[in-house]
Amino acid sequence: MRLILPTFAKLNLTLRVVSRRPDGYHNLVSTFMKIPSGDVLYISESTAGIDIVNANIPLKGENIVAKALRIARAEGFKIPPLNVKIHKSIPPGSGLGAGSGNAAAVLTLLGAERVAPKVGADVPFLCSGNKFALVSGIGDHIEPVKTKEIHGVIAIPNWDAETKSAYGELDALGYEVDIMLARTEARDIYHANAGKKVGLLPNDFLKVLVKKYPKYNELFRMFQNADADCWGVTGSGSAAFAVLSKPKAFKWPDYVKHVLFF
Repeated sequence: MRLILPTFAKLNLTLRVVSRRPDGYHNLVSTFMKIPSGDVLYISESTAGIDIVNANIPLKGENIVAKALRIARAEGFKIPPLNVKIHKSIPPGSGLGAGSGNAAAVLTLLGAERVAPKVGADVPFLCSGNKFALVSGIGDHIEPVKTKEIHGVIAIPNWDAETKSAYGELDALGYEVDIMLARTEARDIYHANAGKKVGLLPNDFLKVLVKKYPKYNELFRMFQNADADCWGVTGSGSAAFAVLSKPKAFKWPDYVKHVLFF
């Protein structure tokens, strides 16, 4: 028997990095929104007696699904060897956490959600049943928030953003945002009335991304000219998004390789 699982990704409407921890991780405050990813997992027991995890898009290093299975077993979960085929729609390095969504789907299927914080920072939220949440700490503190439905568009350019190096560049620049201000910013977004024009949303990685890729400014102008309610980048990049009260037709520049609606 083969199981077919759809998975989710996430959108960071706001993202503030407030401090670097002694263990090398970073404390953040972010508004998370769960969105469909288009990724699909095909799961069956492995006849080879070992886990076989592969995807249609080449990925660097250990696949996060394989990592999730390894950690779950180390934490005492009895899991047979699995064959997991991943059909990915969202490319890695987009800042949408689609890989984390793949891992979250497997952990949820196996009832092993409690190991999510050890797998990745986005995984606990994607294992939760929340559509929106205020997320803090290293992604392990999740405060559900009720708000109106939000819709819009995500543009994924032909460059990617490597999270580890992005944090390193941010460390070099330092941190300027107080944690309480970051929480206020996040809740302001959630509590905004539909149709309120907010503009560019705060994301500390913008100072790194726009310097490397000035074409973000072109995308932001497009969103502003389309009368978007707000816009920004998600995670550490590379995807840019706009929240729209009404559907809009965009003439995308050549460097936008994928477009996702939410």
